[in-house]
Amino acid sequence: AKTDKNNDKQDNARYQSLMRNYLIVYLLATFSDWLQGAYVYALYDAYDYPQHLIAVLFVAGFGSSMVFGSFVGGMADWGGRRRFVVIFSMIYAASCLTKHFRNFHVLMLGRLLGGIATSLLFSVFEAWLIRAHANAKVMDKLSSSFSTAGFGNSVIAILAGLVSNKAASHGKLRPWDASLDTKEGMFFVDGYLNPFDIALLALICCGICATFLWEENYGESGGKENAENSPKWYDGLKRAYKTTIRNRDILLCGLVSSLFEGSMYIFVFMWTPAMQNLAKKEEGLGED
Repeated sequence: AKTDKNNDKQDNARYQSLMRNYLIVYLLATFSDWLQGAYVYALYDAYDYPQHLIAVLFVAGFGSSMVFGSFVGGMADWGGRRRFVVIFSMIYAASCLTKHFRNFHVLMLGRLLGGIATSLLFSVFEAWLIRAHANAKVMDKLSSSFSTAGFGNSVIAILAGLVSNKAASHGKLRPWDASLDTKEGMFFVDGYLNPFDIALLALICCGICATFLWEENYGESGGKENAENSPKWYDGLKRAYKTTIRNRDILLCGLVSSLFEGSMYIFVFMWTPAMQNLAKKEEGLGED
């Protein structure tokens, strides 16, 4: 009986340590993501881009996520999940930096980088967590771990909304060179860019914490020790495609998920102009 109690204590200790280290990194990553969402359209609009060009930027980001999301999970399994979390932090941080430039090509690059980072965010973190549970021999607690992470993400989303709103209201979007007119500047600061700068700091912390708090783990055939005999990084994509085509339930689940995500992307794109139009109408009624 004492042996069982000692084993339970050891399991709980490993589990608590694992979850603490995971949540620090994961919630910093989701915090950076939630900070940006509400102000992407508003920033492009403040740069005086018409709606059809803003739509092109949004579609580029979604398309990038679709393309790279198809195989980045396999690459992380092959190259190391912790390494790819650090890469995620670097890529998303670079995406945040591009927002300071009122140049369509630079902003397009930022959207492409953001799409890659989003694919990593919604694949590599969970893959690391599952393998870490297996390594720590606490797979029976995996369901609880996902519930905890989901709840933490919801709390972080609310916090990020409050922080980003406060930050965006602090100062007005302006050129870095104060002598330039708003329409002449190329590099901008303040206003809608403040949430992206906070996200940049969160991403730097995320990458550093992942480096020091996480152990590296791989897919079933990843890592240096299996480098000679391991399958290629794209073999997982091949297996996933074949499984999806052959399994009706998985195919339908993918279709439902795609339809849901599509509706959410439409909402993300349209809600800012909708709110702006509503605000203008309210102001007009107030004047009357």
